[in-house]
Amino acid sequence: MTDIVQDRASRSLQDRAVIAMVKFFRADWSGAFLAIVILGIAIELTTTGRPFFHPSNLMTILNNSAAIGIIAAGMTLVIITAGIDLSVGSVMGMTAALTGYVVSFWGFPPSLAILTGLTLGLAVGAFNGTLVAYFGMPAFIVTLAGLSIWRGTGHLTTGAQATPELPSTFNYFGRHNPFSGLREAYNNGELTGLWHSIGGFVDANWINFFRTFQMSMLIFIGFFIVLTIIIANTRYGRWVYAIGSNEPGARQAGINTARYMLITYMFCSFTAALGALLFLGRAPYAKSDYGQMWELDAIAAVVIGGTSLFGGRGSLWGTFMGVILLKLINNGLTLAQLDTFWQMVVTGLIILVAVGIDIVRQSKNPESVRKLLAAIAAVMAFLACMTPGAIYLRAKIAILEHNAADAMRAAGTQLAPGQNARLLSPAELEAYQIAASTNINAAMLLSLLVIAAAYVVFRGKPLMTWLLAAGFVAMIVPLVAMGYQITVPFLVLGAVVALGSNFVFTIFAKARTLDVNAS
Repeated sequence: MTDIVQDRASRSLQDRAVIAMVKFFRADWSGAFLAIVILGIAIELTTTGRPFFHPSNLMTILNNSAAIGIIAAGMTLVIITAGIDLSVGSVMGMTAALTGYVVSFWGFPPSLAILTGLTLGLAVGAFNGTLVAYFGMPAFIVTLAGLSIWRGTGHLTTGAQATPELPSTFNYFGRHNPFSGLREAYNNGELTGLWHSIGGFVDANWINFFRTFQMSMLIFIGFFIVLTIIIANTRYGRWVYAIGSNEPGARQAGINTARYMLITYMFCSFTAALGALLFLGRAPYAKSDYGQMWELDAIAAVVIGGTSLFGGRGSLWGTFMGVILLKLINNGLTLAQLDTFWQMVVTGLIILVAVGIDIVRQSKNPESVRKLLAAIAAVMAFLACMTPGAIYLRAKIAILEHNAADAMRAAGTQLAPGQNARLLSPAELEAYQIAASTNINAAMLLSLLVIAAAYVVFRGKPLMTWLLAAGFVAMIVPLVAMGYQITVPFLVLGAVVALGSNFVFTIFAKARTLDVNAS
């Protein structure tokens, strides 16, 4: 009797776990949240020095995420309406340049310059929104044209030159620490009573906590909270989702779809201008080349956070986590000493994965889910392979270029300046040869892991999947011994995803059974 009761309790616990898991993964933001947790824990366990989850480190990530995060919030609303805005990076660069230009060269007061920048953002959004909503032009074409128009406008009006150092007023959008004045007053003995106690607490915890507080982080978090409340509790928010889900149906229901699409595009460009102010608050001067490729980062953050590119579904909370995840990965690649070009490759891969997740979520096919998880494992293996692989490729290419230029010189060919630059000194040549020889083993091992994960995508036998997960785990020890600790978070996430793909059919079958019983 006791065994029967325990068996029923165990099954009940399993049922609740399956139901909770299904509910969690139905949330648009679930993938980004899970990736942040796993990557964060893996980084925490594999790095030395200050813990990853130290408050000052987390606040640094939020500070770095603020400007692009604000822009991604506006992009979220546009994408929910089934639109797109490819001009936000150019709008950010133009408004940043012109805001700095009028305050530096026209003598505008900082407050008027800031108002000018925000007004420009609204004007650009009105232009884009009018063409899309009232003239029926495709949003992709309108904003793709805007990508060139607004960048060119910024260059033309400022001569593509940097401004002098901006007034300290701009710091209140960026690097200003709201606790610095309180700490200074405490140290000067100007506080009494409760404020003296608060000032003492701030001073005592300045290094470990309060030192990294910046206005950009507070504006970023506050903006998302306020906007989330507005979208969840106003007619505008409900109608944005209605337009994205079924625009003709929304129009027939009496919604002025053109007006609300216009408002949405105006708001998106306004967030680009606001993001420019946050960026200026942390930059010493203004320049028209700011914000390049930020449209790609904003779209990546939105789709990583679970917002559907097909419109009608998504959340600002998901975008918030998408921004954080994107910064986590970019920071990891920077620590791995990979240049910006590799980071662009990774951003593109992340967008593909996020769109794949969206498509699979709509299909609700267990085999599609299994393939997607295996594909994510392959991407994780590729990300791990990038560190030794990039170093090896860079070294081999440098050696090949040197040998080719040296052979042409020996043959009496007059080398062009670019070819001469490829010639290496003996010390440089030796350094590249050492780099190639010390990275080839790790690159080959991880390349095999990428191939194995790609094979499992199409041949997902349970045994192969178990072996793949074991391969991810087995790689950790030798790679750490070789000095590639940066690969560990990607290997851990790859192992977790590969293992999860083995249980997809079981979870789907159990969930369907529970749905039948519930009905």
